Formats: sequence, C-alpha cells, structure tokens
Amino acid sequence: MRILLIVLISAVLVIGLFWTKPETYADLQSSSLSIVEVETVKQIDIQPTIKVTGKLEPARKARLHFQVSGQINKRFVEAGQKVEVNMKILSIDAGDFLDVVEESKALLEIKRNSIDRDLRLLELIKKERKLQEDEVKRLEQLGQNSLASKSNYDQALQILYRQQAEETRLNHSISLGRSELQVENSRLNIAQRNLERTKLVSPFTGTINAVYAEIGDYVSPGQAAVEIIQLNELDLNLEINGAAASKLQLGQEIAITTKNGSKTGRVIALALDPSQETNTHTLKIRLASDGLFSGQLAIANIPGQYYEKASVVPISSILYEDEDTYIFEVIENKVFKKKIKLVERYNDLQIIEGSTPNTTIVSRNASNLTDGQSTISN
Repeated sequence: MRILLIVLISAVLVIGLFWTKPETYADLQSSSLSIVEVETVKQIDIQPTIKVTGKLEPARKARLHFQVSGQINKRFVEAGQKVEVNMKILSIDAGDFLDVVEESKALLEIKRNSIDRDLRLLELIKKERKLQEDEVKRLEQLGQNSLASKSNYDQALQILYRQQAEETRLNHSISLGRSELQVENSRLNIAQRNLERTKLVSPFTGTINAVYAEIGDYVSPGQAAVEIIQLNELDLNLEINGAAASKLQLGQEIAITTKNGSKTGRVIALALDPSQETNTHTLKIRLASDGLFSGQLAIANIPGQYYEKASVVPISSILYEDEDTYIFEVIENKVFKKKIKLVERYNDLQIIEGSTPNTTIVSRNASNLTDGQSTISN
C-alpha cells in the first residue's frame, strides 16, 4: 500500500507541474547595427620618402704599409693622436738602404769620370788622326817610285788605321758609358726612394686609429702598419633599390636624421649598375661631422616619386582578400566593398587607384564588415 501511495502522489505532482508550466514563445530580437569610423578619400600632392638606415663612417680612411722590408726602430705616434700631412709615423732601420745609396753615388761618379776620360782621349785621338791623314797625303804626293817612300807611306797608313780604330772604340766606349750612366743614375734614384720609404708619413691631416707595429717588429711590403682616418666629414654608405636610385643624382642634397637631430648631406657616389648578388645600388652620402661620430646610426630620407593629385586613404582602411585589395565605401548607412589598386605607401597613408576623391569610406576595422552591411557612422 505504501508503494502504491507513493506512485499516486508522484503522478499527481507530475500532472500539476505540467499544467502550471509557463507558455513558450519566440522572442525575435532585432539585430544591432555596427558602429564604424569613417573618413573621406583625400586628393593631395605627395612625394613619399624612403628611409634607409646605415652607419656613419670616416670620409677618408687609409691603411698604411711600408714599401720596403725592415725592422721598426722608431714609433712616433699612438692611437687617437692627431697628425698633420707628411708627419712621421713609423720608421725602419735605414742603415742598409743608406749604404746602397752611397754605393750608387760612388759607381755613378766612377762612370762619369770614365766618360770624361774617354772624351779627352777622343779629342786627342781626333787631333792625331787629322795630323796622320795629312802625313799620309804628303807621302802619297811624293810618289811611290822610291822603295823608302813606299815603306814610309805604308807605315803612315797603318798608323792612321790604328788611330781610326781607336777613335771608333772611344766613341763606342763613350756611348756605352752614357747608357751605363743612365742605368746607374736610375739605380741611385731607386736607392734614394727606398731610403725615403724607410719612413712612414701621414698622407693627410687626420687621426691615428690604430698602430699595428711595435719597435723591433719586422715588417714587409703590403703588411698593414698604421690606420689613419679623417673625421671632419663622415660618409653614410647605403644599399638602395633601383626605384630609389633612379630618382637620385650626384651632388643632390639628402636629409639625414640622427639622434643629434637633422642634418643635410650630399650624394657623392651612386652605382648605376646594381650588385649581382643583392640587386641593389650602392649609395654614398657625405656630410659634415658637427657633433656626429663614426659608427653612429643615421637615417637617409631619400625622396621618391612625386604624385600630383593622388588619392590617399589610411592604411587601416584597406581590406586584403587573397591577392586583391578593397575598401568599404559608405552609401546611405550601408557599406559596400570597392576593389582598389595599391600604388605606394607613405607612413600611415596609402596611395590608391580605383576610388573617387571625397568618397566616404570606413577608416578602420574593415575586416569585421561584410558587403552590404548596415552600419552607423561615427
């Protein structure tokens, strides 16, 4: 009986709940409108600039080396020291080079004396030969009937031949001596230049950046001994694309930005043929140091193409879908996709083609919208 009573009570409760449940009905809520920020397509004259960053370097830098071998015996400078043009920096032991110069001078003097001697002998032999020619002519006029006269004539003729041979030898000796004199003079010049090369001097006014040789070191030609730099002007070496390079010319002024402020430099070198490895053009801009230092970062503002009456929109207004680009035009509180062509970006603006100036567009969050969607403009 207890079980039956429990079942009856449960059935009554279920029936009561069923009859007392609230009625269900569909509550259709109206969809909310999206609030969008709008702007108009502007038409302006604009010239974008390309910002390229690089490091400032000394306008002049030279790694000096000796042209002769030897042992360093004097060091006149240290790193950081300022030097004037032709100031001594290093020197090597010049004893052997000085001996070569003295030897060349001695050989040159000997050769000059030999030539002077041969010239005097040649002058004498010419006089003797002239007298002997007269003697031969005299004996020839006496006739050759007498055996004594013929014998004297033959002897005179032999002497003349010997004198002519000696004159020829002396002429050759003098000519050869003069050639050898030129050779010895060249050797002396080389020896004197090598003696001068035992001293390493500054090629320009600047600052010693590094000294690679100590007293006692043996140096060879081609071995770097000193690095000298000039810091009154600095160079900014950059790599730029062909589009930027085509707008530049030598001597053109370029705005340079550093942490010290804005400076003005000028283009002093521009490679017209791009690098085969990077397909970029090498650009060198020179500017006065004026508080700047080597190694400092600097930004070159390279002027690009000038656009007259260009249509521009904010970068944030562009919708990218696959390979196409769109903006949303606002027409009577609805937005519609408009396909556009991107021309060039400049900072937060995008130069475009395909939209009419002064058209109202969605300025941001375009990716959240759909074509034909109703909106509220903010």
